Amino acid sequence: MSKPLISVITVTRNLIEARRRETMRAALDCVQAQSFRAVEHVIWDGASTDGTQPLLEEWQAEICADATAIPIIYQSDADAGLYDAMNKAVALASGDYVIFLNSDDSLASTDILGELAALVQATQPDFVYGGTLQTLEDGRTKNHSRTNLSAFLQRMPFCHNSMLVRREVFLALGGHDLSYRVASDYDFVFRMLMEGHSGVGTKLPVSKFSARGVSANVMGVAKDYAEVWSRYFGKLAGRGRIDGEETLNWYRSGQLPISMCRAALRAARGNETMRRAALHSLKITLRRRIQPWRKWDYLQG
Repeated sequence: MSKPLISVITVTRNLIEARRRETMRAALDCVQAQSFRAVEHVIWDGASTDGTQPLLEEWQAEICADATAIPIIYQSDADAGLYDAMNKAVALASGDYVIFLNSDDSLASTDILGELAALVQATQPDFVYGGTLQTLEDGRTKNHSRTNLSAFLQRMPFCHNSMLVRREVFLALGGHDLSYRVASDYDFVFRMLMEGHSGVGTKLPVSKFSARGVSANVMGVAKDYAEVWSRYFGKLAGRGRIDGEETLNWYRSGQLPISMCRAALRAARGNETMRRAALHSLKITLRRRIQPWRKWDYLQG
């Protein structure tokens, strides 16, 4: 195969112990089922100790015995956790764009990588994003098709696993910051948009996920978001950083201080996405300020 356009990144560790054997195989199979074939699948295993390594080697040999298979690049070595594993896997990849697919996720359809490739080939964006399907505990599927770049100052504007990002942009930004244990994906997208990288969206669902894993940790997510804001809004406001308890209260109430919205607006300087996000955040804050009878506490889930 010539150089792939897309590298699908899947990282795992001790998947047998975590009872993800079946979902991991489904993740492998959903990539192989894609109609668009200029793809490679990069598997990074974090030095598993429960039999995962020989299992993945067996699956790789079985799948790649077919000459028409999408290539699987597999490596097992020690890492410092989920986001370090993702960074290491991207370093192994050779595609122009990467997309992250967890070991209990799947691609939303057999044509979705082709749909994303068409958007890439038409506009050459820094990233492409779409909707997400969620598998609920009762087996039903919920469609999260609402995405909003203008919300990025307050929350993740789309699902991490529904984003195709240019590999050279990911590397130039330093990949995922390992100081964030739970929401390094939000920090990465935040930095990417703050620096003015442009993308295109689609209403099509890109991936399907179940609500478990690090992102299901409400307090962990909140603390990481608060730290992102402490760092970046502190710089924008000329304060160096802002106390984490203060920014944690921003998360709890779901609104940014007016002064921070204004600081983001001043710093936009031609960054249209950031300008719209600052105005969006300001609108939400002003609306909630005139509704004192309503209470919000997003730390309660």
